[in-house]
Parts: sequence; structure tokens; C-alpha cells
Amino acid sequence: MVSSLSAARLTMVVLGVVSIAGCHVVTDTELAQIRSQGQHQGPDAEKILNEQLIPYADKNAKPAAQVIGAAGQNFDSACKEYGFRQSTAFPCNFWIRVQGKVVKVDDSSRVGKAYVDVTPSSGGDPVHIALETGPVVIGTGVRDGFPGVKYSDFDDQTRFAVFGQDLNKLVVARAQKSLRLKVGDTVDVAAVYSSWSEPTGEIRAIPVAWK
Repeated sequence: MVSSLSAARLTMVVLGVVSIAGCHVVTDTELAQIRSQGQHQGPDAEKILNEQLIPYADKNAKPAAQVIGAAGQNFDSACKEYGFRQSTAFPCNFWIRVQGKVVKVDDSSRVGKAYVDVTPSSGGDPVHIALETGPVVIGTGVRDGFPGVKYSDFDDQTRFAVFGQDLNKLVVARAQKSLRLKVGDTVDVAAVYSSWSEPTGEIRAIPVAWK
């Protein structure tokens, strides 16, 4: 006669065999595919830049002197009128039209800059804009200034950050392929200027849509 303890052990063994029989061993590739199901890889940076972001920048850029002047008087109002902010976790991003002459080129570091004097249409002193020409640009204004892409389009912060870096690289590649700015050159470009508050010091903007 089988004791109750032996019966319990026998039941556990049988259940274990059934459980193993129901398992399926997967390869590393299959495991990766299973894990990636339902994930948001995010949009393609080059496609977004060419098909959506450049046209958006060109259409929405307002005269640089006008925007900078408004931001200096009342930053919050200027942000609502001229800028775009995804949330309070992001700076305000202004698309500005930079039209003027290059007065200085600084290529002493990898963060290259071309300084442009922009004269207000109403007269007065010119506004100095430092266009970041690379090969390294600082900030994520190109990504954050475009409402067509949101953080929720990505699975995590890492992919969102990589997307911003890819956009910056593409913008720099376009500029360096077609431009070799020097003092005296005239430029016309839609650029993004990012700020948390009233402009002070050097006004740096990332050029995106060149005329």
C-alpha cells in the first residue's frame, strides 16, 4: 500500500514531467523577436528630417531679431507665440530665420560656429547669432523643436536620445557637404534656438533648412 507521502511525491513527479513536456526551447534570435514584439523602435531620423522636419522648419521660422527681441521682453509669452515646448521638462525651442552676413567663423574646436549679424527690420542694433556648424553641435533642439516626434514614440530614453543624436549628425553632414562658410558670406537659414529663459550671452542656434 502506497503511503500518502509517497503518493504526493509521485504526483509532483508526474506534474513536473507534464510541465517540461509543455515547454518550448527557443533560440537567442527567437527570444529577441519575442521581446521586441510591441516595442516602439521610433521613427527613422533621415526620413523624418528630409520629409517633415526641414519643411516644418522652413515654414515656421520667424525673423531672428523679432523672436529674440520678444523673448527678451517676456519669455513665457514669446514661447507661446513663437516657440514649441514638449513639456516643462524641455526648454522652449524657437525656429528663427537667420538672414545676414557672416562676421566671424570659429573653428578652433569641434563645436564650430559661424557668427551672423541679423539686422532688425525696424532698425536698431544687429542681433548676433552663433550658428553651430559642427562637426559637433550642442543640444537637442532639432529633435525637441519638432512636434511631429514625441518621447512616447520610443520605448525608452536611450532610443529617444540616439534619435536626437542621429538628427544632429544628419544636419551637420548636410551643412558641411554643401557649405564652407567664410567671413562676408550671406546666409539665409531656418535654425532652432533653445532656451529656458530670456536670452543672455551668446545666442546659439542649430541651422537646419538652408536657402
